[in-house]
Amino acid sequence: MKIEELSRLYNLSCSNAHALIDELYESVHTADGDPLVDSDEVKAIRQKFLTKIRQELQLIEAASNEASEM
Repeated sequence: MKIEELSRLYNLSCSNAHALIDELYESVHTADGDPLVDSDEVKAIRQKFLTKIRQELQLIEAASNEASEM
């Protein structure tokens, strides 16, 4: 893997993670902008996003592992 491709994959994963964090912020608020207070609801939302963010972190790890094998 070329170094430029590794950087591109890092950028893609980080950009996706940033977008997910923004989406998480929106998800823990009502349409009127009030924060959700039900802890079970917030926990479920948090878990959903944690799974998605971990996938982006795993892509970074996989890309790094692949690049280091060359």
